[in-house]
Amino acid sequence: MKKILIIEDELELGQNIRDLLDYLGYQVEEILDNGKDALNFLKRNKPDLILMDIQLKGDMDGIALCQKIKAISDIPVVYLTAFSDASFLDRISSQPYEGYLLKPFTLDELRSALHLAINSREKKKGKLEKNVITIKDKGFTIPISLNDILFFQADGLYTKIQTKTKSYVVRDILKDMVDDLPISKFVRVHKSFVVNHREISSFNSKELHIKEFVIPIRRGFFKEIRNLVKENS
Repeated sequence: MKKILIIEDELELGQNIRDLLDYLGYQVEEILDNGKDALNFLKRNKPDLILMDIQLKGDMDGIALCQKIKAISDIPVVYLTAFSDASFLDRISSQPYEGYLLKPFTLDELRSALHLAINSREKKKGKLEKNVITIKDKGFTIPISLNDILFFQADGLYTKIQTKTKSYVVRDILKDMVDDLPISKFVRVHKSFVVNHREISSFNSKELHIKEFVIPIRRGFFKEIRNLVKENS
């Protein structure tokens, strides 16, 4: 039985979601309403999935909490939110997550979101055990170690992969290239760039440096970059 953690600031809604999950055959480990308690819980437990509201009690909202969780764990996160505007989508696009449900949602929508998120995690887990990606270049199959990759750059229907020694261009859109990347190494800092944050040498509010490369940072992402670099030091 898959185990789920609910992080929801409205207790009654959290209990209603627990009832739905019980009906679907999932085990709810806990219902929490703030980021601090959630992080403490995750130090001792590893659920199969987290259902998390955007609005939480305390000084940390769901998006900020997701960033902290993804820095230490590969647990899939599905957001629960009443928001669907551009500013919300822009914020969540800067970090990995496995789905979101707009309130109010139906039982079928909940079932589908959970199924897709958990299956996505299992798929990624199998691929990332190898710690490599495989690309086609001039008719040859080339394995590339994730540790050697500095960044990915979108270019229409193509993606540039910059490694420590050379660059490759593959016919895949950026989203498809980075879906299986471990969040412990990579983060999307701009709509066109996903970088290996362990390779960042310096940064300011507008750009970051990885070796000789200068990469733009999306507006409002400076604080998150600073936190990632601090965690890596």
